[in-house]
Amino acid sequence: MANTVKQAFNALTPQQQEIVRTRRFSGARTPDEWIALLGPVAEYDRHADQVRQGGGGFFARRYARKNDVPNGLRTFAFPLLAILREDIEPGAPLELWVDLSGPLQSGKATRSTPPYKKPPYRKIVDTFYDDIWLQGRTRFADGSRLQFAVIDHVRSTFKEKKNPRGKIKRKTKNKKKTELTVTLTASNRMYAKTAGGRAAPKVKLKPADKHTKVTLGGTLVAPNMEAVPQLESLIELISGAYERVAPARRKKL
Repeated sequence: MANTVKQAFNALTPQQQEIVRTRRFSGARTPDEWIALLGPVAEYDRHADQVRQGGGGFFARRYARKNDVPNGLRTFAFPLLAILREDIEPGAPLELWVDLSGPLQSGKATRSTPPYKKPPYRKIVDTFYDDIWLQGRTRFADGSRLQFAVIDHVRSTFKEKKNPRGKIKRKTKNKKKTELTVTLTASNRMYAKTAGGRAAPKVKLKPADKHTKVTLGGTLVAPNMEAVPQLESLIELISGAYERVAPARRKKL
């Protein structure tokens, strides 16, 4: 068991191993091509998770932790491919930008508050991060264009206090919200604007001469930093966007 996770990693192609190491990938491929590339990576991650959770010895767990893939790939991005494949125009590319390297990086920080006090803490600093970890763009068989994004917004709070014995104690607490957005651009030859559609926290409808653009979004509070939103949340936004356009009535010849 100690060597199985390493064997599973070595069985991956160099490109797949690079995805595991960097936790990043991007490109334009058909859904089937994406599935062929990412399927073995998702399966490796499933096996590595089992080892990390106690399915192997000390060295196997250490190797699995070092070569881990965040669950956003296996539980969200990968299963999304099979769903989108059913509606994407045959041969049309699905463009993906995936960054699972984590939000707590200086390059993803948007702002920090000046230090402030709140007893018993003598110093508090809040730092905010925006982590766009999944973006996609494609064209459906009906001619509509779809764009989507998943963004983690993190508030990291650093606190410092001095206890009665004069010892300084520091701690950092992180809170995360996940924003999902979908933009559907539907041709006016196929669809017309409608007042219907399920409720959504953020809705923007922009009609134009040749198309109607519908943008829907929502934000979910994450129970912890490792939490990944349910895939159904994004699918519901895509369905909600289609509910705001209706098949256009065509004149009889």
